[in-house]
Amino acid sequence: MIYTFTLNPSIDYFLKVESDPLTDEVNRGTDTVFKAGGKGLNVSRVLSVLDVPSKAVALLGGFTGDFIRNEVEKDKNIELVEVKINGINRINTKAHFRNRALCINGEGPEADEEAKDQLFEVLNEIEAGDTAVLSGSMMRGLTNEDLIAMTDQIHEKKAKLVIDMEKISLDVLKRCRPDLIKPNLYELQILLKDPSIMKEDAEDALLRLKKEGIENVLLSLGKDGAVLMDEEDLLYLEQPDTDLVNKVGAGDAMLAGYLGTLEKTGDRELALRYAGAAGNAAASQIEDITKETVLSFLPLMNIRTYQV
Repeated sequence: MIYTFTLNPSIDYFLKVESDPLTDEVNRGTDTVFKAGGKGLNVSRVLSVLDVPSKAVALLGGFTGDFIRNEVEKDKNIELVEVKINGINRINTKAHFRNRALCINGEGPEADEEAKDQLFEVLNEIEAGDTAVLSGSMMRGLTNEDLIAMTDQIHEKKAKLVIDMEKISLDVLKRCRPDLIKPNLYELQILLKDPSIMKEDAEDALLRLKKEGIENVLLSLGKDGAVLMDEEDLLYLEQPDTDLVNKVGAGDAMLAGYLGTLEKTGDRELALRYAGAAGNAAASQIEDITKETVLSFLPLMNIRTYQV
């Protein structure tokens, strides 16, 4: 079973603005869409599209939490595991204009000790061979030490640990001992404290991570594809230059495509191709994607292999 953990859920509010956003003036939006948001929930949603069930653990509270719960429970492939919080889940606004996006994310509530206790009770349900995906930001009140304690418990259960978190230091990441991480290029720059890293430097940067003990990395490069590094070699995902209109959730779709296909087939190359297809599908539209959308991109994905 794949568990996804959304430690700071949101309602994602999408809308289109006809021109560049104005300051100190009213911007009029059209084509509004509301989604249950948060990277873990995004992963569960795309896993469901690929017919892979998951358990989605989410910290929920307030009227926004009610909306998130109702949306997630519509999906029969997702079992929602709710951790109740005192507070109201945040609302994140995504204003799209001229193939660009202005994203304003709310801060969200603060997790108290009772919520933490519930979270660790959920971790006790994980079994050997399961996969736990920790992604996105952490709610206020959750600390790095809480994160490390969570990952220690996951390892004690002999489950696989996947981490996709932007604001995490290399030292904390090493203490978490992930089986896989999925940064994008910007997050890789933050992780290695090197803003000069470009896509051309991806191989060297990944080898630097390997020397630090982080051996399995799925690096998303946006329109330039992705690189998968593991103990054996480097797999490069090549894709055509397609018209991408929505970056929100594309990386989560990529991770879901990879994990879901790997769990079903054990084939890394096929999993990486599905990762690219799912990422492109999510980036091609604001609306929720379907399996047919993913499959339409699959023939366009190519893999090159290099020995490390």
